[in-house]
Amino acid sequence: DAYGKETEELRQRLAEAKSVAARQERVVTPTAETEISAIVTHRLFKTVDRGAAPQIADAFQAYYQQLQEQNANIPALATRSEYIQEIIVDYPFHPVLLKTLNTKTSTIPNFQRTRGALRLLALTIRRLWERRLPDAYLIHPHHLDLSAAEIVEDLTSRLDRPVFKAIVEADIVSPRHGSLAHAQDLDRTWTEAGKPPYAQRLATTIFLHSLTQGVAAGVDPAELNLSVFTPGDDPVLVDQALKRLEETSWFLNFDGQRYRFSTEPAPAKIIADEMALVGKVKAKTELDQRIRKIWTKGIFTPIFFPAEAADVDDDAKAPKLAIIHYDAAADEAHYQGPPELVAKIFAHAGTQQGYRTYKNNVLFLADKGQIDPMVTTAQRYLAIHRIVSDSERLRDFPEETRTKLKKLGQAAELEVRIAITKAYRYLYYPSADAPMKYHNLNRETLPAQDQGETEKDQSQVLLKILKDLGKVKTADDQVLAPHYLKSKAWPVNQESLSTEELRRAFAQRLGLPLLLDVGQLKRTIKEGIKHGVWIYYDPRENIGYGPNSPSPLVQLDDDTLLYLPEEAQRLGLKLKGDTDKKIDEITCPVCGQPAAACTCDQVCPNCKHYPCTCTKLDRLQATGSPAQVFQALADQCADQKVPALRRLRLVLEGSGKEAAQDTRSLGLAIPQLGKGTFTLRQTLTMEFGSTSSCKVEFAGPWERYKRLKQITDAFAQEADKLTVRTEVTAEFAEGLAPDSDQFQTMRDVLTAMGLGKITVEAEPRDPKEAV
Repeated sequence: DAYGKETEELRQRLAEAKSVAARQERVVTPTAETEISAIVTHRLFKTVDRGAAPQIADAFQAYYQQLQEQNANIPALATRSEYIQEIIVDYPFHPVLLKTLNTKTSTIPNFQRTRGALRLLALTIRRLWERRLPDAYLIHPHHLDLSAAEIVEDLTSRLDRPVFKAIVEADIVSPRHGSLAHAQDLDRTWTEAGKPPYAQRLATTIFLHSLTQGVAAGVDPAELNLSVFTPGDDPVLVDQALKRLEETSWFLNFDGQRYRFSTEPAPAKIIADEMALVGKVKAKTELDQRIRKIWTKGIFTPIFFPAEAADVDDDAKAPKLAIIHYDAAADEAHYQGPPELVAKIFAHAGTQQGYRTYKNNVLFLADKGQIDPMVTTAQRYLAIHRIVSDSERLRDFPEETRTKLKKLGQAAELEVRIAITKAYRYLYYPSADAPMKYHNLNRETLPAQDQGETEKDQSQVLLKILKDLGKVKTADDQVLAPHYLKSKAWPVNQESLSTEELRRAFAQRLGLPLLLDVGQLKRTIKEGIKHGVWIYYDPRENIGYGPNSPSPLVQLDDDTLLYLPEEAQRLGLKLKGDTDKKIDEITCPVCGQPAAACTCDQVCPNCKHYPCTCTKLDRLQATGSPAQVFQALADQCADQKVPALRRLRLVLEGSGKEAAQDTRSLGLAIPQLGKGTFTLRQTLTMEFGSTSSCKVEFAGPWERYKRLKQITDAFAQEADKLTVRTEVTAEFAEGLAPDSDQFQTMRDVLTAMGLGKITVEAEPRDPKEAV
């Protein structure tokens, strides 16, 4: 065979290959699960008293059976003989410790299964030996002492889990002297009562189960109990410790199946911790300050937290809103009448406890028994504020947690306001229809305010409710009928009444609404004049106004009177308009015929006057105080049949400090004069000692002057000598009627500003302009 040698060599090689292929594969496991206990025990202990193992196992078996009889939550396998045998084999370790290290911790890539376990257990055994715990019958997972820096390092940094160190420090064991982690703080109660530190035992066990990631992370309640329970433990106390731990720990979570520590702290728990440091006194101080900002002075005059009747003035000025302190008087949902403090303040006034006169001028706002939620919300707000305002402390939290806390802080600001408005929902208002047993006070429940509806000033909410109840009169309400007002407010058997007394009646009579706009009363007075309900008498003019008179500019004071028509007739009061000649009595100066029968065309057929007054519109002028001037203009308009004005020119001039004050007041009045186009001309000369002087001349619109006004007002206050002349021209494109609300308002505003002598010229509006 030419290839015999090669063939033989190939045969031998194939035989060798077949021999190798025929060998059976066998997987070699360095350490079997059942061998771990023996290896670890051999490596860590010189000797182990194996005779004690059955005794310990019997004790645990009896204890586990007792727990089952008490319906404690432990796995069913705990009482089986196989498990008791495991305890004997794994002694002195509890089976759950070795199982956890072998099946969970060992899955972490950086954990060296046997060597890592040996190092960790060696540290644990050394700490146990040093501490000599009396109930350490077996070595449990919770015996891993996380107060030891080496053990913490092995379980965090060595396993590439550095973020878990924050969990240990916050929730289990704090390394800082004088500072306690949540579990340590909870355990003070147990240890002082002679019990083991249940919270730390639970937290340490959960922590060990949380190091692995994914679905296996965490421990179910039954296995957790099995890991922690030691003969002699009361399962009820352990369960209480677990619940408190869950409530207080920042990082601990329970998803309904497993307990585990997450690496992101729960903001709610951080805040809850901080709330414990914010006392009720601080919270209530914050609430008191907030309440003062929610109801501000404007429509009503708020009286915060009155303690006695003298704290609420008894007068007819702006209506009072008495806000009762939540600790002083909280009402109940089932109405039994107003709180005692509310009834006392409503009935009495002054330090001498006299009876209140102006009862219809006081409202009350009280808490509806929601004190605790309101205080808790304030505590929460202050707690969040303390956290987010401490930049150094914020840096200890992850970025995501910092962001959440800041957002919660912004929301908490509004939540305090909402809590207050939800608490203060009982409004008490005077009513003639309210039962006497309720002190003539009705109670109205305000609507709950949510985030979208909460007003900046809650007075607007009260106003809306009172308008719906018909308890207030505002500028846009229908005019009150004069006959109705007379029946409600006019004293019986009294022949006259001042306009101010009539205004004060609104603050006295419970059957009347609260008068929030005096313009309403002025319109009612005018209606009463027009319909002969009363006669208006102005002592400054020494003349009265009746149904045939032009409409007066009504003033509300103690000197201006309203008379019953019979009384005015008895007194012989002269009424404006009653002395004017009738048209039939006017005769033509040429033909001598009555105006209606004139045949020489000298008497105007339209106005029936000679000379004609409708083709030539004269300027109107008056000088004096604002009230005098505007009434004079109204009278001139009535006499000359002027229905509307197109222009007003107001002149104010003088010298000295009084002129400076009048000029300043005029500038403040202009924005309140109503609709129109306002322009100014001003000449202002000032001297400052003997070395300085200044002269300012201005001509232009109000919008530009108001910027200059800030400067000239300041200089005018400093000047030693001053002369000023100011002209204000107001144009009214649609006309200004002398009997309009705006004309009356202009008079009232200028009077209220305390202006001295002024001159006003008025230019009538051409009737053709109205076409």
